[in-house]
Amino acid sequence: MRAINDLENLISPQYPKLIDRIRQLIEDSERRFSQDADSDEEAFDSFLWEHTLHVASFARKIALAEDVNATEAVISALFHDSGKFFGGHYHSDDIPEEEKAARLAKEVLTEVGMDNEKIDTITAALTALYNDKQPASKITDVVHDADFLAKFGYLGVANFFVKSALRGQNLHKTLISSLSKELTYAATLKTNMRTATGKKLAEKKSAATLSYYQGLLDELREAGIAFFEIKEEAFPCPKNPNKILTLWMAVPEACPECSGGLSMSFASQTQTKCEQLTAMIRCEQCPSQYEISFCLPEIDQ
Repeated sequence: MRAINDLENLISPQYPKLIDRIRQLIEDSERRFSQDADSDEEAFDSFLWEHTLHVASFARKIALAEDVNATEAVISALFHDSGKFFGGHYHSDDIPEEEKAARLAKEVLTEVGMDNEKIDTITAALTALYNDKQPASKITDVVHDADFLAKFGYLGVANFFVKSALRGQNLHKTLISSLSKELTYAATLKTNMRTATGKKLAEKKSAATLSYYQGLLDELREAGIAFFEIKEEAFPCPKNPNKILTLWMAVPEACPECSGGLSMSFASQTQTKCEQLTAMIRCEQCPSQYEISFCLPEIDQ
């Protein structure tokens, strides 16, 4: 696998076996979360590790183009999701997973003999990743862009459906609960980037993602399986209420229960890591209703 070879060539000369150590840490936590602790390690396929490698590969590419320390950026990327299933749990408390990732990074990097200054650089980059109260470094910006880029484009779309299957959701439920988020983030991907290289890469990924999802909805309609429409809705930008954020909402054309018309209302609330949007979809003829919730894109316009 070329990506892992590139990462090994960058990291291993200074920190042998570090990548293997991080992989073990991530896979063990994911295995515990999935209650698959007794499974054969060789047979366990980690979705989170696959994503981590993808992000680290993007981080290497962006760091080299932006003249940022590639070794520190890649190591930060390798740790960025290490706190997601900390202790075998997922978001079981109010501590951001990036803070947990920073703790794990400090522990592991101390073990491999990295000097304290570099450890502090990496842990600071991790804690600032999705925390406006912490000063973002260039490494933070690189990992931020790499993480979002990995979630879009054709591979990002494939991983989106893999995650949905892991959550036990069928196609129709996935589209209702999550497609609005995917469309909104894809449409705003370029403005969500913090680096020039990220913006350049985002243009292609944004177009590919939007084209794919539109094609999927068209085919679902032609097959008579589901009838969705994409509505563009204006919403005040969380960081600057004088600016407008365009939401791309994928909603059924009519109420699935009675074929009545649907109406939407919006509200937002500040959460630990983001400003969370809640869209309430209500039928105008029967009691049917459902919610769509997701973090608003981090654009600062």
